[in-house]
Amino acid sequence: MKNLDNLMKEVHSLWRQGKEKDMKPLLLEGINICKLENNKLKLIELLNDYGGCLRNLGEFEEAELSLKEAISIFENYHIKDKKAYATSIMNLANLYREKKDYFNSEKCFLKAKEIFDSLSDKSYSYIGFLNNFSLLYKETKDYFNAEKLQLEAIRLLEDNDKMKVPLAISYNNLYEIQKLLNKNSSLDNLLKAEKILLKETGANHPLYASVLNNLADYKFSNKEYKESLSLYKKSLDIVKNCYGENSESYLSVLNNIKFVEDFINTIEDNTNALESNYISTDDSSVVNNSFDFNSSNLFFNSSNHSSKKNRLNGLERAEFIFKYSSEFLKEMFPNLYNRSCFALVGTGSECLGFDDSTSEDHDFSSRCQLFLNKDDYNLYQENLNKVFKIFLSSLKEKLITENNLIKNIVENMNLEIISISDFYKYYTLFENGPRTIYEYRKVPMDLLCVATNGKVFMDNLGEFSKIRNRLLEFYPEDIRLKKIAFQLNKMAQSGQYNYNRMLKRDDIVASNIAQAEFVNHYLNLVHLLNRKYMPFYKWAYKSASTLPILGDFTKDKLRKLSNSSIYDKTKIIEDICSTVVYELNRLGYSNSKIDFLTYQAEEVRKLISDKSLRDEDSWIE
Repeated sequence: MKNLDNLMKEVHSLWRQGKEKDMKPLLLEGINICKLENNKLKLIELLNDYGGCLRNLGEFEEAELSLKEAISIFENYHIKDKKAYATSIMNLANLYREKKDYFNSEKCFLKAKEIFDSLSDKSYSYIGFLNNFSLLYKETKDYFNAEKLQLEAIRLLEDNDKMKVPLAISYNNLYEIQKLLNKNSSLDNLLKAEKILLKETGANHPLYASVLNNLADYKFSNKEYKESLSLYKKSLDIVKNCYGENSESYLSVLNNIKFVEDFINTIEDNTNALESNYISTDDSSVVNNSFDFNSSNLFFNSSNHSSKKNRLNGLERAEFIFKYSSEFLKEMFPNLYNRSCFALVGTGSECLGFDDSTSEDHDFSSRCQLFLNKDDYNLYQENLNKVFKIFLSSLKEKLITENNLIKNIVENMNLEIISISDFYKYYTLFENGPRTIYEYRKVPMDLLCVATNGKVFMDNLGEFSKIRNRLLEFYPEDIRLKKIAFQLNKMAQSGQYNYNRMLKRDDIVASNIAQAEFVNHYLNLVHLLNRKYMPFYKWAYKSASTLPILGDFTKDKLRKLSNSSIYDKTKIIEDICSTVVYELNRLGYSNSKIDFLTYQAEEVRKLISDKSLRDEDSWIE
């Protein structure tokens, strides 16, 4: 076993060289030495270093365990070094930031700030805190506070010759923030950072790679595309050597390279069309001259359709727009086309295929969606909106006819351009959708339905469909069983117990509420048994009626329940519950014949594999 001091010298040497992959086993060895020697303060320091190393390598779960262990030592052993305690909390905040868990990140940052403020601390640790807190605000688009924190860090650093590296980091970060604030941040900040880092860390350090990234970004913004590509490639080599090919940093730079390469190819292939932000917004000649609007491109024979139906639903209209828009995108932006996804998903009855003429009385249009990854969205979205506005307007003029099917589509066409990660985060709270039991429990079922309904017409990149298909596999089985048990309990409470009790009290209003609760929980149960996310309540019955398990039964029984007298409803509720018991037996969720559904809930609960979830009260969803 190595001496701890020698071990740390080796670790610090590797850090200066930016070789964090090689630091990992040495830090772990140091942690074990500290535990054997019961050296709590040094253990805390190494756990923080190890957590930071793991974070940079993209091993977030292990990093979180390490940082939480450091914090627990402070709290359990009442360590008095408050600055080190604040630093540990800050490190955890920074991990949450990289995991995009912004709520917990800000919570930890504010807790750390409270400690630093109480100490009136302006040390290196505090400056690191300012830099990292600023990054959180930048990522959550609070650019004003991000800049404020960054400027404070620079003021504290500029006159301190011992803190040149943190000063370089702050200059680099300030460039990024002021760019987002649309300020004329000069190249000077980046060049200052580059000069400092070349002297202090050398050209093979990940901090220097970060500056190269921003220099590449600056060059790209100034239309120096090949210089930009060269800088990104230099950065990639550094990041690969320091963090490895599985790290977030490596994948991010690689994505930038791919984008710039595609962009350069696109310009070369479409020089005239892409000159000056791709298209002049007051000249539609590019669109009109570069695309054939021949009506033979129609994806359906309009005369055949008009003889069979008077209206095309929203999904059919979306497919119409997709056919034209995708061909146009392919011709104008061939490289972007290869990374594009066309679909209609999300809110609105049309995404469920349930829209009718009544649906058109508000918030309805013939629309399709173009999904792009985050980088493509950030660069192309504004100009694509301009291009497609002109394109769809021209398409309308070319295709407007007396045929009502075509006329209704083209009168109000719209192509929505959406970031894939923004879409999934908005509807599921997570950029890649929920993965763990904990994450799935945070997302309401109707929002999971919104995130997975509709239809994908084309997905050349595959990123959107990869998330979608995983979510369509439905909840993890333990969560599904947990939810089934919960719905059974609530059905028993509302329908088998409280409905009759309210009738005996002659409280018709309360009995109607109990009936509504019963129906809602029953519809949830039917969807869970079918492994199908239940939509917004007004479409839940229609959705359930189409499902293979209990679908036809539901369609008939719930209609009878709604139309029967209040005193006949009790028998219908019991019939529904008896049928549910039969179905649970048939599907293998229960062997019990007892028709009071709380007993059935217990039978289902026993099937849950996860012990902590199984032991949890089945009245908790």
